[in-house]
Amino acid sequence: MPERVLEVKNLSKTFTVDGTKIEAVKNISFSLDKGEILGIAGESGSGKSTLSRLCMRLIRPDSGEIFIEGEMFEKSSEKRLRPKIQMVFQNPADSFNPSYSVGSGLKEAARSLGVEKAAAQQRIAELLKTAGLPQSVLSRRPKELSGGQLQRLAIVRALLCSPRVLIADEAVSSLDVSVSANIINLLSDLRDELGIAVLFISHDLDVIAHISDRIAVMYKGEIIETGPPEKILVSPEKEYTKRLCGARL
Repeated sequence: MPERVLEVKNLSKTFTVDGTKIEAVKNISFSLDKGEILGIAGESGSGKSTLSRLCMRLIRPDSGEIFIEGEMFEKSSEKRLRPKIQMVFQNPADSFNPSYSVGSGLKEAARSLGVEKAAAQQRIAELLKTAGLPQSVLSRRPKELSGGQLQRLAIVRALLCSPRVLIADEAVSSLDVSVSANIINLLSDLRDELGIAVLFISHDLDVIAHISDRIAVMYKGEIIETGPPEKILVSPEKEYTKRLCGARL
């Protein structure tokens, strides 16, 4: 039986902008099993990034519940459960302090996540190897590295505390095609090697279909259709999904 690592129940969030209420996420429910990659697809403004930040508790939901390995992720459990769910953001250049070396940034991240110094050094070395990066990158500053290298390092940082869930929010959209393919392959390899579950968020349906076991399509804050990539791409049920698939051609 699959091991469920993330479960979202009836999650909703409304923002007020200039006096107007905007329902960014409406009553969303889904689950994610160990080693599974779930792709969240949708156009800009569909609520994908808000959903990712709600799952991370970077913003608080108006209603609904989030469970990590069966335990509710809420204020009282946030500090303890935070290491179990980590995130990789869209722009890798914004993920590191430009004033410090990459190595210093990774060590500080490990410290803040409660990873002991000796264990952190070993973990960083192991993850750099897995990510295909030389140890020499640790002494360099972010501006001396490429976008692809920085995004690999962002993934390394997210994995320092051995999370059960990794959220990749538009993690390849700012990279060129070849570098994007390398990052996607890395995430797939990490799933196979570590058994980590991935919530992969993107506006690019082709990219999502390539990496995901299941795809959930978001439209105006709701998940309107879920299924395996072959079903979503070949025989979508909803009109919006059909238009989204048609835009690929």
